[in-house]
Amino acid sequence: MTAMRNLLNGLMALALILAMDVAAPAPAMAAPDARIDALIRPCFGVLTTPDIANRCKGTTHRRRGYGYGGRMPAYPSTYIDCAYAWPGQISDTIERSWNGATITLTSSNGRACQEAVVINRPVRIIGDPGAPVRFAQPLLVAPPGMPCLRLAPSIWVTLQDLTIGQAEGAEAPCILGQTDELNLYNTSVAYSGAGGAIALAGDSKLTLIDSRIVSRSQAAAVTTRGRLKISNVTIGAAVIGLKATPSDDVKIDGLDLVRLDDWTGSQRSAASAGLVLTDIGPSQLIEISGLDINGFSRGAYVSGSGEVNLRSPSISGADWALLVEGPTTRVSKALFSAGEVGLYAAAGTTYISQARIQGVMRSGIFAERGAQVRSVDNTVFAAKEGCAALKSGFFEGALTCRPWFEAPELGGGAGQSPLPTFDGFQAVLDGEMEARATPTFKGGPPSAPTSYNRPAGPGPVAAPLPGARPYSTTGPQGPTSRGASQGGSPK
Repeated sequence: MTAMRNLLNGLMALALILAMDVAAPAPAMAAPDARIDALIRPCFGVLTTPDIANRCKGTTHRRRGYGYGGRMPAYPSTYIDCAYAWPGQISDTIERSWNGATITLTSSNGRACQEAVVINRPVRIIGDPGAPVRFAQPLLVAPPGMPCLRLAPSIWVTLQDLTIGQAEGAEAPCILGQTDELNLYNTSVAYSGAGGAIALAGDSKLTLIDSRIVSRSQAAAVTTRGRLKISNVTIGAAVIGLKATPSDDVKIDGLDLVRLDDWTGSQRSAASAGLVLTDIGPSQLIEISGLDINGFSRGAYVSGSGEVNLRSPSISGADWALLVEGPTTRVSKALFSAGEVGLYAAAGTTYISQARIQGVMRSGIFAERGAQVRSVDNTVFAAKEGCAALKSGFFEGALTCRPWFEAPELGGGAGQSPLPTFDGFQAVLDGEMEARATPTFKGGPPSAPTSYNRPAGPGPVAAPLPGARPYSTTGPQGPTSRGASQGGSPK
């Protein structure tokens, strides 16, 4: 009896144990320390229980956001091959990159990136350092009617070793924005449209160094308001080269402005101006050296107050070479070739010394009532009508006058070289870049850029009488010479 009871109790205990083993999985019964130990161990295949094995499939778990419990940022590649780039890739890369990132553009097959780039953070965009910077092979081309780059406010942007093009800009400028700072280093910009190559509003800082801009537009090739620094820059423009309203001191060292021949003979060319500096503040100092202006009806125009220093400027192929309206202006060792007036002073005080003014028919130096001109050691080479025909207005200083053909420094009676066209000037600049990049060897032929032919002799006149406004604020493959013809339309 006792044996039967013991057997029955054993069978009941065994059944209870089996039922408990089936009802609950082993990990649920495991102690906390054992469970944690199993989770942090490496995955050992069949030794891992199914719920742990799900964690061992190599999946990446991201946080959401940038803090605790958020998504970690995934930065894109900043190296873009335009041969395979999809539209919008540059803008997307900038959007998903960090502030101050460097985006490198290259092209393995010569194809350009086709995009209107939107820049909403500080960024540096550079071209492949090993690739040439040539107008004939741009790295970035904007779609028709759209800007090449649109810059958000209050950021800095640097462009280096790039060629940017827009052949059908319509009303949109190539580079547009109200940015804190825009820097161009060894960059070429070609633009055809109505908006201009660069248009910066607000108090921006524009730095142009070792760069080239060719713009066939009614607006100025470069328009900026704010701070300005230029060094070794060439601008080809159909109507206005550089128009700036400075908010601080300005330094320009090496600036070539050439009028394009595409619209010669029209009212657009008659209202052309190379350099326009307006509303100069009373405490501002504008220092300009190495200025060369070619083919514009009005060579240079400065207005406002403050002080302007022009050292060895060369203005050729103009109707009126230099117009001063307000600021204290100092001009030394100038070379002016103009069909009408060399220096026109409407207001303020102008000091001019050691100037050579050639080809004028109306006046070498002309001063309006109230304007003062201090002249020392200046020579005028008058047009064929002679020195007796020249007028001076209220300028009473001494001025040496000689016949126009005695001006060998300015070409004397040599014929005019034609102005380059939009396409031709790009080819000229590409040739100059290639010549500079070609090494020279002792005993071999020298490599030098295409010569810059200076014009000579008077040309057709389309200038108003003194006192009129000097410029307008609205606004096929030709010879490849960088020379200049007279500005303005024929009589």
